[in-house]
Amino acid sequence: MLHIIALHEHGSSNPLGVDTNVDRLPISPYFLFKDRVTFAAIALLLIFLVAFIPNALGHRDNYLEANPLVTPSRIVPEWYLLPFYAILRRIPNKLLGVVAILLALLVLLILPLRDTGRTRGARFRPATRIIFWVLVVVFFLLLYIGACHVASPWIELGRGGRMVYFGYFVVLVPLAGIVDNSLADLSTNMF
Repeated sequence: MLHIIALHEHGSSNPLGVDTNVDRLPISPYFLFKDRVTFAAIALLLIFLVAFIPNALGHRDNYLEANPLVTPSRIVPEWYLLPFYAILRRIPNKLLGVVAILLALLVLLILPLRDTGRTRGARFRPATRIIFWVLVVVFFLLLYIGACHVASPWIELGRGGRMVYFGYFVVLVPLAGIVDNSLADLSTNMF
């Protein structure tokens, strides 16, 4: 549904980032069918999870009997909150930890404003593709660190991962846009 709203508001564009009116496809049969198939596949996956293996994404500590007199030795949030939990655990001040979690989510909103590249697609932007995969690796590293105990190697890796996560949005994205623009200018001048 969001795809249809975005197409209605902004129109269709070329995924390569090149503005052209050649070879445009109508929305009616192609994109609507693709959206319906995607929705059906996700719905079937969710129905399968709920009907046949409802506890697949849960944690084993959820099946322990609750005891109000004993604090669990290890408190682990759900898997989708683990990267943010890893960021939160590495900050000693509670207020700064809450601010860091809020900034970790709000920094996603400034990403379109920080992009200095001329083209929107990443197909012809090698530096952008490289730093994107760095972000993916750091995100999965933070996901793993969020589930680990607070110990010596994980504390340092968590701090480094936090710095790379925030540095990606603040420093690396604009820098990659400048590098990609320079490479595009260099390749244009060479030929």
